[in-house]
Formats: sequence, C-alpha cells, structure tokens
Amino acid sequence: MNSPTTTPTVAQRLLAPSRWRAWEIAAWLLIWAAPIALPQHAALINEIAILALFALSLDVILGYAGIVSLGHAAFFGLGAYGAALFAKHVMPDPLVGLAVGTLLGGLLGALTSPMIVRGTDLTRLMVTMGVALVLLELANKFDDLTG
Repeated sequence: MNSPTTTPTVAQRLLAPSRWRAWEIAAWLLIWAAPIALPQHAALINEIAILALFALSLDVILGYAGIVSLGHAAFFGLGAYGAALFAKHVMPDPLVGLAVGTLLGGLLGALTSPMIVRGTDLTRLMVTMGVALVLLELANKFDDLTG
C-alpha cells in the first residue's frame, strides 16, 4: 500500500525525466517520417494531421480551460480561411500562412472571449455556437471571396 509521501503528484509526474517511453518516441518518429516515406499518401496524412489538431483543440478548451464549446471550429475555420486567402493573394509560403492563420484565430479569441467566459456552461454553449454560426453566414455571404 502506498503512503501519501511516496505517491508522486501530478506535477512531479509531468516533470519526471522518464516521462517518454521508447515506443512513444518511435511512434512520433514514424508519424513525422510518414509524409516522406509515403509521398503518394501525403494528402491523406495531411487530413489526418488537421483532424488531430482539431481534436486536440477541443481537448485543450474542454480539458484544461473547462469551457464547454460548440463553436470552437469557428477559430479553426477562420485561421484556415485566413491562411488560404493569404497564400492565394499575398504570399504562398506555408509557414507565413500558418502564422497568419494562428494570429487570426487568436484575434478572434481575444475579441470573443469577454462574451464567452462571463456566463455559465449553458451560456457558453450558446455564445460559442452563435459566434460559429455568424462566421458561417459571413463565409456564405462572401462567397466571391471564400469560394
């Protein structure tokens, strides 16, 4: 039976140097090597990475921030539209487009967060869904720009 003094805390476990296991490092190396080793499947690998990033964003907002959201896709979508339009009209560099998309998503978060964090969980659900629906309608109305 473990006593309270021998059980490591969450912070100690996160900071422990042996946190990474050998199979985890091998899995990440395979993931990073997949587009190079399988160039014919690069589009599929790209889609998987995008959906994994989207799932991770929901995990961060729900797990760490504790905010239940129905509209976190709005931030993801605005960043994607911003990066695509930047690449089409300004500069096609993907890293600069990634920075532009990140800045736009962060700017939308900074503008909408005062509304989102004020209420209860039900209010947050409705406000986040409302923000997403407003952005969806904007994307539909400006179809000459968004395609």
